[in-house]
Amino acid sequence: MPRRPWIIALAILISSLVALEVFVRRWERPKATLQIINQGGGIMEDLVVSYADTRMAVGTLLKGQSVHLSLTAGPLGPLRLEYRQKSNALQGLEIPDYDPAQNIRDGFKQVIVVGINQLQRYAEEDDTRKDRKTLGETIMEWFQSDLEPVK
Repeated sequence: MPRRPWIIALAILISSLVALEVFVRRWERPKATLQIINQGGGIMEDLVVSYADTRMAVGTLLKGQSVHLSLTAGPLGPLRLEYRQKSNALQGLEIPDYDPAQNIRDGFKQVIVVGINQLQRYAEEDDTRKDRKTLGETIMEWFQSDLEPVK
């Protein structure tokens, strides 16, 4: 059987997959990373994170433990954390000006450190975003690895 029909079929298949990837990525809302670190006096119980129309029940966060969450980016708005923690007067927090879209554009993640009767909030470079590859990037890497000379 001639190779030409197979090459054409493979090219159409790859083109269709790339077009599908572009279509899905265009309509998918980007995700911002939020890291919560428990440096308080005990376990954070019943931790719930709310932003826009998203409400995530995280559960329990042990002392010294951290968790990474992905939030769908939306407009500037309040980010709320609700939790219970023994020996901590603070049982929740609200960040009224949380802007996940800006963090995504800058390549940052929002970090919230919960300590004993104190909170610390800062932005840090988001290492988790570097691990995500699109289908196009994966295909290009595959082609480049095949084109490298064999030693």
